[in-house]
This record gives sequence, C-alpha cells and structure tokens, in this order.
Amino acid sequence: MEILLQYFIDYRYLFIFLGTFIEGEVVLIAGGFLVYEGHLDFPVLVGIATLAAIIGDNFFYWVGRRQRLGARYPWATRLLNFIGEHRLFKGEDFVRRHGGKSVFVVRFFYGLRFAGAMTAGLLGMEIGRFFFFNLVGSLAWAVVIGMLGYLFGQSLEALAHGMKLAEVGLLLVLAGVLAIYFLTKKKK
Repeated sequence: MEILLQYFIDYRYLFIFLGTFIEGEVVLIAGGFLVYEGHLDFPVLVGIATLAAIIGDNFFYWVGRRQRLGARYPWATRLLNFIGEHRLFKGEDFVRRHGGKSVFVVRFFYGLRFAGAMTAGLLGMEIGRFFFFNLVGSLAWAVVIGMLGYLFGQSLEALAHGMKLAEVGLLLVLAGVLAIYFLTKKKK
C-alpha cells in the first residue's frame, strides 16, 4: 500500500490527469487529500482536473456528434449499449428540457459525465454552448470535489487528535472506575 501511495505522490499530476479524463471523483478526492498533506497546490489540482475533464468530455461529445452524423464506431456503439437505451432516452429528455444547464448538472452525478457529453453530441447541441457549460461545470466540479478531499484530510487529522483525547478520557474514566471499585471493596 505504501508503494502505491508513493507512486501516486511521485506521479500525482499524471494520475490526476488520467483519472479525471473520464470520471475521476475518487482521484480528485485523493488529490485534495494530497493538497492537505502539502504534496500539491490546490490551484494546480483544479487546473489539471479541469483541463482533463474538458478534454474527456469534448472527446465524448464528438463521439456522440459523429454517431449522430452517421459515423459508426464499434466501441462507441458498445458504449451506447452499455449506457442503455432507457438511460439514453432519459438523458435525451433531460438535455432537451434543460439544454446547456444539463451539461453542468450531469457532471456532479457519478458515472453519467461521459454519457451526458455523448448525449449532448447525439442531440446536436451547439459546440459553443456545450463548451461554455462544460468549462464552467468542469471548473466548479474540480473545486467542489477537490475541496471535499481537502476537508477529508482535515477531518482525518481532527479524528486522530480526537481519538488521542478520547483515549486519555477513557483511561481517566477507567482509572476512576477502578479506584471506586477498589475503595468500595476495601470498605466491605
């Protein structure tokens, strides 16, 4: 485990970029934790995650767009089958009702980010509109999820500190119970 952690620290920029290219919440939370530990700067984390998310989403947008225009990629067809027609129709309805806002909102639902980008492409959403909402959503997502990782690190430290206090408190309570037990036992 320590070796894996050391690899993650040594190649943190690459891991964060590759991890946030498709989904990346777990990697981004780990990155936020690295920020708390002092191994990474928060603006760098947000910048890398935002860039990777934009590139990944634009890739899936163009795959959806190309599928709409008649190009057929076997792996894209498999991906669409994996997503499921029923989900695609729900996503289509959501994108039609909410437009660009849907690109922003879907980012915060784990596992739907690439499906949302593909759906926007399949429905022919204008690239400028998609890019704007994708940029704003990617930045907001990177800040929020990265901050959750940072707060996770803070909470772990507070918990560890609290455990030390709890251990001392438990020892004092245990010592008090034993003292009362032995004092009452001698009187009998």
